This record gives sequence, C-alpha cells and structure tokens, in this order.
Amino acid sequence: MDRWVAHDERRDVEVTVDVLASLAPSAVRRAAVRAAQVRDVRFARVIASGRETVGDERITYVVSERPVGLSIAEVAGHRIVPPRLASSIIGETARALTVAAAAGVHHGYLRASSITVTSAGRIVVSGLDAEGELATQAGLGRGHSEHSDAVALGRLHLALLTGLDPDAVTAAEVPERLPAPARDLALATVAGTGPHTLAEIVQAAGPADAAALRSLRAAVRGMPHAPSVASPAPPRSTRAPIIGVTHDTLASAEHEAAAAIAAGLAVPEVAQEVRADHVDRAAVLAEQAEDGHVPVPPEVAAQYSKHTRRAAARHADEPLALETWQEITTEQNAEVPPSAAQALLERLERRWPDSAALGTAAESARHRAQRPAPLNSGPVLVGVFLAITVVVAIVALSMLLSPFEPDFDRRNNPPASYPEFTYSPSPSPSVSGDD
Repeated sequence: MDRWVAHDERRDVEVTVDVLASLAPSAVRRAAVRAAQVRDVRFARVIASGRETVGDERITYVVSERPVGLSIAEVAGHRIVPPRLASSIIGETARALTVAAAAGVHHGYLRASSITVTSAGRIVVSGLDAEGELATQAGLGRGHSEHSDAVALGRLHLALLTGLDPDAVTAAEVPERLPAPARDLALATVAGTGPHTLAEIVQAAGPADAAALRSLRAAVRGMPHAPSVASPAPPRSTRAPIIGVTHDTLASAEHEAAAAIAAGLAVPEVAQEVRADHVDRAAVLAEQAEDGHVPVPPEVAAQYSKHTRRAAARHADEPLALETWQEITTEQNAEVPPSAAQALLERLERRWPDSAALGTAAESARHRAQRPAPLNSGPVLVGVFLAITVVVAIVALSMLLSPFEPDFDRRNNPPASYPEFTYSPSPSPSVSGDD
C-alpha cells in the first residue's frame, strides 16, 4: 500500500489517499465501506473509495479524513505517561471501538499511530477495519475480533505507562501507584491472561479526564523520557575485547544455564532435584521453541497465583470462539460464485479493458454479489399468499365440478317417521266458542 497526503480542493482540507497494492484490494475497499457506515465522530471518516485507470494500470484507492492533533505514536515509547492520562486514552479508544463492535466492525490492527488526540480532547481512531484487512493479508494482524482490539489496547496501555516495548515489560516494572483496576489490567497484559473484551478495558480505565486530554500536547514536554530515550546506550568500542575461556569453563556454564532454564520451567519440588549433569540443554531449548513458552524469573512468576499460571498454560493453545468463527466465515466466503450481471460485465471488461465505465460497473457488480442480501419479507409474503390462493381455487373448482353423490337412494326415499300419538290442548276448546 502506498499512502499519500493530498489536498481536497472542495473542502479545502488535507486528506489521506491510500493506493492499494495488496493481494485482494477489493476486500480492503469493502472493509473501508463497512467502516464508513459506522457513524461516530471518534473515527476518521472514509470520504471516497473506488477504482481508476492510470495509464495501463487499474488502481484501487481509499480516501479518508486526516485527523488533526497529537498522534499517540509521538508519545508511546518516547515518554512515560501519567496513569490517569494513559487510562483516559485507552478508555476513550475502547468506548469508540465498542460502538463499532456493536455494528459488527472491528479495527484488527490497532497501533499507537492509529489514535490521535485533538486539541478539543477528542479521541480519533483511523484505519478502522481497512488496516486490519491489509494486516491480515500481510500476515501481521491477529484477526478481526473484539479480542484482538482489546489485546492491542492492553499492550498500548503498558507502553504508555512504562515507555517500554510491551513484550519487554515485567510485572516488577508496572507502576505501584496505579489504581487497582488499572494495575490488574496491566498485570493481566504482562501475564498474557487478558484482556478479552473491550468492556474490561472500559471498566479498568474508568471515566476519562477531558481536561487532561485537551492539554496533552502541552503536557508531553513535562513527562519523563522513556528509559530507552533517557539513557542512551554507551558507544560501542571499535575494538572488541579478547576474552579467553577454556573448554571446561564453557561446558560448565552451559550446564548451569540449562539447569536454570529447567528450574524456571519446573515446579519447586522438581526444580530441587534438577542436576546440571542430567539436563540436555538443546532438548530444553527445542521444547521451549516448540511450545512457545518463555521462562520468567521466579520473582515475577510469584506475583501470579498458581491457579492463574496453570489456567494460562492449559488454555494457551485453545483458539478463541470469535477467532474460530472468523476463520470459518473467511473459509466459507473465500470463493463467492459470481452473479449473472457480474459474469457478463467482467467478460465485457476483458474485451474492452480500457473502458473505465465497464470497470466501474464490474466492480459494483462484484461488490453487490459479495454483499449479504437484506431480508425483504414483502416478495416472500406475496408469494406465499398467491400459493395459498391457487391451492384454495383448485380445491374449490374440483368440488364444484365433481358430481353430487347423496348418501341415500334417490329412487326409494326413506319412510317418514310419525309420533305414536299427539297431544291436544286441555280442556278441549268449545265448538260454539263459549267459554
């Protein structure tokens, strides 16, 4: 993808133009269209998207709003942000992503450069869904899900609090003065046991400090520098020192290192029985690489309960439900059969490749064919009503045309039944009419 900064002459503002050169640019464009349907001022608006012919090349582009303010990429990894301000940044970002998640849209590749704080103290998130689709195609993203966005925000929280790479942060480096919910969130991120949802981040961050967000740019200069910035590495010597190590010393050091690795991976009872002479260092390192587990110092591991460590190890390789569903959906939708209009327009486009009108019409047909159709109950109800009417008409006509067959013999009518006696009025009426 090539990113350009352009000037929108109609609105007289600067915009971001992304020229897509991915494996499936149409998928990225559809992701941008989905993001444009999320109506919230906390997301950078997608202004336009389409395909154009430049020379002999067809390009796909996405034009989006360019947020004006301070990018969090200028702060994360460079300064140590106060806890209250760091919680406000990730909390407001989580609230914005919650709105998008309710519409079924996720970011998928949230980074510090994706978040901007305006001078009014508003959080603006850019690249919703589209950057996640690009990262997925490049093998960099973790999938489009609420869990991936929550994990990214948890890591950004650690970077803001410590000024370090989140992968290098240990529990001992988490600030002690953090509020309890924020500290629990930071420790869970270090341990890899959370967060799982955006609601957890919103609850841990608490209400945002609007005044602190408005004054973020001015407050950055007073924040402490990150450790990597504050204490630069000493200059390297042009001549490396020469150290002589005997073969026995090297072998002994390798055994001790292997024993330390085994002791860190084993429970205390087993660790006491580990002996350097019985440890195969190559096998231990190979098992580490295969399982993906990295040993931590005992003092760091001791800050988490044994139940938490066992649960994390037990569920480490289990896929999340949202990610599993996303994989199933992606596999099912990998090949969408073309519609009749799409097949016709694509054939005409191959016949006349220089026609921009045919290219635009073919792209629109592909977008319509791959878009889920809305549920329109009108034609269904009309069809059902007509079917019922036809069935009733056929039954009624068959009844009218069928001959009448009575259940008695028409030539020999049944005898009439009369009562054995009849009642007469009492007393009998007078013939003369006298009372």
